[in-house]
This record gives sequence, C-alpha cells and structure tokens, in this order.
Amino acid sequence: MGIMRILDETGDTVVKWSVDDPETLVEAESIFRSLSMERRMAFARPAGAPASETTLIKAFDAEAEEIVWVRAVVGG
Repeated sequence: MGIMRILDETGDTVVKWSVDDPETLVEAESIFRSLSMERRMAFARPAGAPASETTLIKAFDAEAEEIVWVRAVVGG
C-alpha cells in the first residue's frame, strides 16, 4: 500500500492506494495530476525515511511507498 501526504496550510492530508485496488489507484493518479497542474512538487521516499532519501518525481509511481507533496518555494 502506498501513501500520499499533501502538505499545505491546513496541515497534512493523506491519500492511500493499493496496486491491488484499481479504484484507489485511479483516485491517487487523479490527485497526482491535479497537484502537478498546480505546480506543486512531489517527492518519493521509502515510508518513514528522512528527507535526505527523497527523490523528485514528475509522474505517479504506484510502487512508491510514500509520496510527499509540497508547494514550490518562491524567492527573489
């Protein structure tokens, strides 16, 4: 089972999916596409691993243990 954590001003929203459950896969992929369109950044990591073990991803990976979403940092 995979888990997606969406970090924003409201806190931490959790979405779970299973490769054996097509309905949860469709929902997770849809949310991934939607957040990508908002220009948020997705990082995959083994469940519970430190931030140093994350990898930036551009496409939904159903085999990922955990995907963490953050807003892009804007500076200037």
